[in-house]
Amino acid sequence: MGKKEIFLIVGLVVLSLVVGVVIGKRKGTTERDDVAVPPTAYKENRDEGIIQPPTNQPPFGQYDFTVQIQKILKEKPNDAKAFSEVGDIYFDQHKFIDAIEYYKKAIDMDKQDIDSYNDIGLAYHYIGKSDEGLKYVEEGIKRNPVYQRVWLTKGFILAVTGNITDAKSAWEKAYSLDPNSDIGRSAASFLAQHQGVAK
Repeated sequence: MGKKEIFLIVGLVVLSLVVGVVIGKRKGTTERDDVAVPPTAYKENRDEGIIQPPTNQPPFGQYDFTVQIQKILKEKPNDAKAFSEVGDIYFDQHKFIDAIEYYKKAIDMDKQDIDSYNDIGLAYHYIGKSDEGLKYVEEGIKRNPVYQRVWLTKGFILAVTGNITDAKSAWEKAYSLDPNSDIGRSAASFLAQHQGVAK
């Protein structure tokens, strides 16, 4: 194995670790900018860059999300955002099949929920169905071609599956949409990591 292949593998591992922070969770915004951890289990202190467990966290880090899920669905049984929020909870717990189910319900209610297209794409990728995931990402791009995060996700999935050339194109698009946003800076970072790597 040559240096180029080793660099590519190391780059992809780093990319996989970073993607949870970059692409992960949203919380009441149209663009996700918070850390991909269960929203009720941890509190992020952005100024200090520290993630701390809340004082009401159950012992040994256990948390029963079914109560939270039932409450959300009871309060908003016909709300696409509620179903997307439930999908986020499952996603954060790495229960990707359950997350996909709720993201699909959210999309059925709101065809313009680009975050759910993005997250279904990631969830499918994480269960080993990257091609299926890319179909949802592409549908999100088709519905809103200026939504920056979905381009970043496209690049991530393509890079991890070995299509570096198309991944770079997707990251370039994400960067061009807003170079100064967190997503734009992440796209620039991914491009820098893969500079000189073509496949």
